[in-house]
Amino acid sequence: MITLVAGGLIVRRRMILLGRRAAHRRICPDTWDMIGGHVEPGETVEEALVREVREEIGVLATRFIPLSIIDFGIEAGRPVHFHVFRVDAFEGEPRLAKPEHTALRWFSLEAALALPDLASPHRYPVVFRSAFEGVEEGGDLAV
Repeated sequence: MITLVAGGLIVRRRMILLGRRAAHRRICPDTWDMIGGHVEPGETVEEALVREVREEIGVLATRFIPLSIIDFGIEAGRPVHFHVFRVDAFEGEPRLAKPEHTALRWFSLEAALALPDLASPHRYPVVFRSAFEGVEEGGDLAV
């Protein structure tokens, strides 16, 4: 059985919002990560994205597009497929809403790519760059 995970690369004014995973987390502790989590039974990955973003940072994702599916291999004996979405619009202001993260911070693309402690340092840079492909340097993805 495959474990499905949905995550949002939340963008605003050419910045990326990442959460610092708490040190007690079993997977990728104390690293910068996208906001998201496991798909629950009966949910689509899109529904899981909206639920997880609301639960973890208190905002409602209102416009998003699929970016990538990352195959993380085996987690707890099962393959994990991480569905990544670029979240272009949301209602509310991001805040820590659950103890899964210890910080939220906006990063420029360059600053995010330079982080030494990304949850997936080999796969996330490709996804981060893809979020900005085709957007002019002065252009905005979301307001």
